[in-house]
Amino acid sequence: MYGGHLAYGVNPEHRGQHYATRGCKLLLPLARSHGLKTLWITCNPDNIASARTCELAGAELVEIVDLPEDTDMYQRGERQKCRYKIEL
Repeated sequence: MYGGHLAYGVNPEHRGQHYATRGCKLLLPLARSHGLKTLWITCNPDNIASARTCELAGAELVEIVDLPEDTDMYQRGERQKCRYKIEL
């Protein structure tokens, strides 16, 4: 619900080259081969680069959810997540 199926990180010196988007797109056939019908990706509302990655990978913003206080993300100071969906 809050973490999604995919995660990515790009070192600062390689950002802006769409590596995260390419990585997400490369995983779509693998997800299909495992029988998944939908993939979820989440990011923080203030993370514009990650939101753009989701959109370029073909994901659609579904909602922004509040994190429950008992999640590890909340304990790290995060309060909300944008939930993006990719239909496979």
